[in-house]
Amino acid sequence: MVKCNGGFFTLLLLASMTSVVSSFSIVSMVLSRVNPAVESTPTQSLPINDKELHLNVPDIRLSHASARGLNTLYSPRDPKTIPKGFIRACGKAGGFAPRPLWDDLTTGVTPWFENKQGCFIYFNCNDSHWWIDSEQGSGMYLAAPNGSLLLPPTDGWMTLTGERAGAPTMSFD
Repeated sequence: MVKCNGGFFTLLLLASMTSVVSSFSIVSMVLSRVNPAVESTPTQSLPINDKELHLNVPDIRLSHASARGLNTLYSPRDPKTIPKGFIRACGKAGGFAPRPLWDDLTTGVTPWFENKQGCFIYFNCNDSHWWIDSEQGSGMYLAAPNGSLLLPPTDGWMTLTGERAGAPTMSFD
């Protein structure tokens, strides 16, 4: 069993980055700092594990979602920072402390993504799915990873009731 907040998961995450070799565009975005000769799209560098490792993480453009407010640009965020919508959801659910829940739910390594409205995308290591949540922290869509634990899949999203109609697609900016 893989423990999310342990060193083994970090190694699994880094190993998963090499499994996307068939997709040059994603590899070039993620590894452009390792090899400056590799051209890539503009990205943001996020500190991972207290600045031990820097990964170039692209913005994500979400489209085709039937839910309002989701079809925008999402920027990567530090894995240690808790989304405001997650904090709101913890308060509404009975005043749970957000920090221990966020730490148990996420890897501490994989960045999460946020749009200007506060909607966010994150990898939930408890169910091994990527999630898209509203600005209130309500789950809207989920998808299984597709070759990488660093970036969400571009397709394969579904509603929480299992429907693919109205589910979004993603591209990396």
